[in-house]
Amino acid sequence: MTYHSSNKTKVATPPPNALRVKGWRDLPGERTPARYQVTGNDGNTRIVTLAKGNRVVLDALLKSPVYCASPVRVSGRVCILRHEYGVPITIEMYQNDTATDRAKFGVYFIGEGVERIGGAA
Repeated sequence: MTYHSSNKTKVATPPPNALRVKGWRDLPGERTPARYQVTGNDGNTRIVTLAKGNRVVLDALLKSPVYCASPVRVSGRVCILRHEYGVPITIEMYQNDTATDRAKFGVYFIGEGVERIGGAA
């Protein structure tokens, strides 16, 4: 995480490769079913098959962090991936998004132990 000094306060900034999603066109295009291996903190591994929006969002997270707020409702897919498939996705909060003038905003990060089976995402 990098820090920038502004008015004697430190404000963290998201990584420069964080993806800002303005539409589905900004996300990976493949929507056919794909298999992923998810290994939990307990060491248990499970195989999940994802398609359509769930696959698109997971593939995006495997490439880079993703800004939370988007017109395509990335957060809804993140909730499904977390709760139904056990994918370790965290959110880090930041302040002062100059691109949107939001006072606070979040960025999703994928945890360790998730990989695509049968090819790169």
